[in-house]
Formats: sequence, structure tokens, C-alpha cells
Amino acid sequence: MFIPIVSFLVNLAAALLLFLVTVGDLAIARFFTSFYFLKVAYTGGNGPQGGWLDVTYDFLTFGLWNFCEGSNNVVNACSRGQVGYTLNPIPSIHRVDEEYVSNAIRTFNKVTVLYIPATCIAFLAFLLSFVALFPRFRKRWMHGLSAILSLLVTLCSVLLLIVVFTVNGTRKVQYERHLDPEVSVKFGPGMWITLVLVPLTVFGSLFGAFAVCCPGRLERQPRDGPASKEEMAEPLA
Repeated sequence: MFIPIVSFLVNLAAALLLFLVTVGDLAIARFFTSFYFLKVAYTGGNGPQGGWLDVTYDFLTFGLWNFCEGSNNVVNACSRGQVGYTLNPIPSIHRVDEEYVSNAIRTFNKVTVLYIPATCIAFLAFLLSFVALFPRFRKRWMHGLSAILSLLVTLCSVLLLIVVFTVNGTRKVQYERHLDPEVSVKFGPGMWITLVLVPLTVFGSLFGAFAVCCPGRLERQPRDGPASKEEMAEPLA
């Protein structure tokens, strides 16, 4: 029972973490707005108004699908969610982004769409590992399929890790240098969740592969038929 439980817990954690990043900033509810990638806080007071920002605010957060504005650590509004959103509605941010962040970096950011298939694959692996909790459905091929799905999630996670830290790391440096008024830029939970996903999914993949190759080292496999007389005569440990 050890293998199915560990596989289930790892796949559950990966699926939930990916889901949290995917829904980040999609609504102004505190739960959703907690999972952004980058936060720009205006240290000298309120941020400049213009474009979409026609209200008083002192920070901005940037998620996977959109951005939000708020004040006193409370999000007031978020832009409409869309794939590959632009920063045109925020003139000050858009100007710095266009002038100091290379077009290659901004194009590279489109790879973050991989969060969608990665989340779907992680949930498939989670469902498969849930089914494998029941002895009747516990087969070696299920461990193998779960390991393959975990490997796919691992590959997506590694690529996403490179993308989000390259893009948001570059933006963090340029925003702090060139935005006016002065700002403090911090990485958000979405970044750290992506970082945690890599070792987590690597462990899930390796564990699943080991379960397929060497199942006897982790647990005794159930027999399809009745036990022999010799096995029945063995004393219980």
C-alpha cells in the first residue's frame, strides 16, 4: 500500500499547486489574488494614473492571465483575463517594458500557456493514482502510466521555471531601475510554486519508475490466484 499512497499524495500536491497558479488573479477574491507572479509596489505613495488605471492605487500584481491593482494590500480590481495579455492598459509599465525588456524575452513569456496542459496532465495522474489506491485496480501498468504523466508534468515544470524566472527576473530589474515614481518589485507565490513543482514532479516520476522496475523492493505484489500450500504454511512476521 506504500507505493499507491505516496504516488497519490505526490500527484495530488502537483495538481493542486498547478491549479493555484492557473487561477491566480482571475478574480478579486483574496484567494485568487494571492497567486501572482510579480508585485509592483509604489514606495513613495500612489502609482501614476492613466489608461486602465483611472483610480487611486499603490500596487499592481501580475498573474498568468491578467493584472490587478489595489491599495493597502487589498486588491480593488483586475483586468479581464486572456491568454497572452498585454500591458498597454498601464502606460507607465508598458513604456518601460517596451524600452528595456527585449522583444525576445516578452515573446518567451508566451510559453507560460503550458500551465494549462501541465495542470490537465497532473489531474489525470492524480485520478489514475486515486484509482490505484484500490487493490482491485492496482496494476504495474498503472504505475508506469502515472510515471509517464509525471514525467510530462516535470518537463513542463522545468520549462516553465526557466521562463517565469527569466521573464519576471528581467522585468523586476528593469522596473526597479526605470519606473517613476520609485517602486519595489517582488516575486509572488506563483514563482515559488513553480520552483517547488520541479523537485516534486521529479520525485513523482522517479518513484513511479522505480515502482514499475522494482515493485518487490517496496511492497509485496498481490497474487491473481490463490496462495500455495507452502505460502499458507509460512508463519506471519
